[in-house]
Amino acid sequence: MGRGGDDGAHNEAEGAHGEEGAHKHVEHSIKVLYSAMPSSYEKDAIEVFIQASEKYRNYRDMARYCKKEYDKRYPSSGKATDGVYHCIVGSHFAASVTHEVRFYTHVQVDLTHFVLFKSKDSPFDVESVPI
Repeated sequence: MGRGGDDGAHNEAEGAHGEEGAHKHVEHSIKVLYSAMPSSYEKDAIEVFIQASEKYRNYRDMARYCKKEYDKRYPSSGKATDGVYHCIVGSHFAASVTHEVRFYTHVQVDLTHFVLFKSKDSPFDVESVPI
């Protein structure tokens, strides 16, 4: 399940739209540093990370985009035992997290690191809960 290391993989993804809607192809350096996700989930995560890195320059915005996009692709059932996704993005950070088994990945896209994991948080809507 878990694996780490640099497999030297590169991914070519469609970049931002140029003039007149033409697609610009951008090649990204992709390194899966550690993953404990099923391969289909990992592939989706990498796709989302690339989209975030092409769409945003701010790490906070990238993290927010990845979390929301992954929650859309793999929504919670609403049960507290189901869990929700979290994302950490940056170039220099340390993290220690508790995550569900088989729901953690750490990927480097170019010089930016992305950590995506699922935890058993209560996925309720904070705005709908009385304080």
